[in-house]
Amino acid sequence: MTDSPLVPFTPGPQGRLPAEFTRRHREDPLAPVTFPSGDEAVMAVRFEDVVTVLSDPRFSRELNYPGAPRMVLGQDLSSDPDQILNMDPPRHTRFRRLLSGTFTPRQIANWRPRVRAIANEMIDEMLVGAKEGPVDFVTAFAFPLPIQVICDIMGVDGIDTARVRQWSDDLLSTAALTPDQRLHSAFEFAIYMAEMVTAHRAAPGDGLIAMLIDARDDDGNDRLNDDELTRIAMMLVAAGHETTASVLTRGLLRLLEPRERYAALAESPEMVEHAVEELLRMEIPGDNGLPRVAKEDVELSCGVVRKGQAILSPPIAANHDPEVFPEPEEYRPGREQAHIAFGRGAHYCLGANLARMELQEAFAALAERLPDLRLAQPAADVPWSTGHLVRRPQNLFVLPG
Repeated sequence: MTDSPLVPFTPGPQGRLPAEFTRRHREDPLAPVTFPSGDEAVMAVRFEDVVTVLSDPRFSRELNYPGAPRMVLGQDLSSDPDQILNMDPPRHTRFRRLLSGTFTPRQIANWRPRVRAIANEMIDEMLVGAKEGPVDFVTAFAFPLPIQVICDIMGVDGIDTARVRQWSDDLLSTAALTPDQRLHSAFEFAIYMAEMVTAHRAAPGDGLIAMLIDARDDDGNDRLNDDELTRIAMMLVAAGHETTASVLTRGLLRLLEPRERYAALAESPEMVEHAVEELLRMEIPGDNGLPRVAKEDVELSCGVVRKGQAILSPPIAANHDPEVFPEPEEYRPGREQAHIAFGRGAHYCLGANLARMELQEAFAALAERLPDLRLAQPAADVPWSTGHLVRRPQNLFVLPG
């Protein structure tokens, strides 16, 4: 075993894959790591092993016992025992059953025109703003679009987007806040979403929150209570905008540097689905994934994980396994092998189809409306976030033409 480096690892130049992943693929595919909390784990990086950890019920997400490993000190989304992210079957199975009707292919198709309309509205605003100079893509498009989409889908009017974004940032922070500050943000976020749920019970409307309020099991006897609804709403809002916004920003930077990639998409916008899948493979934010603990000794291809041992299985590492994705740091839309950006197994991302659709509509609108879009700053000068579980450019200044 080598030394136990701190996660998240130091990124490569321009936010690229940390060199530590490349070394581990080659030399040490089940090496130790240290969380920001000081707790330790091992990390699987090979595609086969990451898929096993994500899908094998012998690895548990219920880390609620005394002394359980924690990514950070204090409260975050991964430490709430009643959050669906942190449950094993059968508790987790109950929630998935109740939520199974919320993101169906038909509903995703119905939402697609609205997402394209939102993207076009924001492009119009970018064009107006560009008359004064470069536009920050992060604040003008990448974050406003998914926040507006999730609010529309949830049936929420007038959400305080600035506060929601701040609360989400706080919950994903690894260094900027104290445990008490993170707990305070989580408490404020929960109160805000609880008030929203209460308002929707009084006047349900026809959005996703109303659907969740009405959700029943097959027998019609089981439903979500207010605490459960609040937690699910928090997860949908936090995950529903932060991850998509980060992939939009990281993805556009990769398309514009070198710019030939974006030009190819603008010339052939029908290739957007292939482009989005490759960007998801390469640019899904979050280098770590969520920790799990082995409930018994489990043998992986790269070694044995002992009972009680914590393990990280980051999809970004699996998606850069050179044995599965030749030359993994090369952008090659149309790869045959499917990525696992949205995970595998019981915890496969509920909103995967929604996120795909948002990214497809966003990049298609950009390529069609702004074929001459270019960076207004050298890619090497783009500042990246630090002290955060999700890594992305803090700003990305562009010119429409």
